[in-house]
Amino acid sequence: MQVDRLLARLILPTLVAVPGVASAQEAIATAPTEPVALFRAVCMGGSARLTRGMSEAATYATLPLPAQRAIGIGAASTANAADALKAPAPEPAAVPNSIYRIAGGNIYLFVPKAGTGTGTLAESCMVLWIGGGDDYLAARKIVLPSEEKVPLYARPESKPDRATFTAASFGTTQYSLATFGGWIALRSFTPPSDPEKAN
Repeated sequence: MQVDRLLARLILPTLVAVPGVASAQEAIATAPTEPVALFRAVCMGGSARLTRGMSEAATYATLPLPAQRAIGIGAASTANAADALKAPAPEPAAVPNSIYRIAGGNIYLFVPKAGTGTGTLAESCMVLWIGGGDDYLAARKIVLPSEEKVPLYARPESKPDRATFTAASFGTTQYSLATFGGWIALRSFTPPSDPEKAN
């Protein structure tokens, strides 16, 4: 999926209370507020609308350190879990993405910022949240859809309260799932088809 195509589908309208506008806006699905459903809607090729009532702008610098570490682990440029777990939290300049806090909670949507030349994290689509249980297991199924075929020693931890990392590629899209201190970062990244655009 090309980043520009993704940005074209992510619509952030200003809602106006005008008769007749609501029915036109209802034709575009409003983004879900559950983390994995949000990731599927925005980062896996769907389209979604964020409304002011469900989202607000956020910044990377305001995220707690465990959340930043989960982002760093998930954006590691390796598929080796041991190396990825050593990744530090990225510097703020490496995260120029537009970030939205969803539904006033601890769920964040990172929208890609193409052409910045600051690395793969900038061109990644990601959902970050704190939690566990069903959302974490559903996120694992995105990255490891056939998890039962993966040897037990190669599977990530069953709970997100420790540092974990797993990654997989499907076609040209790379997916990663990282956790640190209860924060979960589910990320997708499609490298540019032209190597010169990666700079």
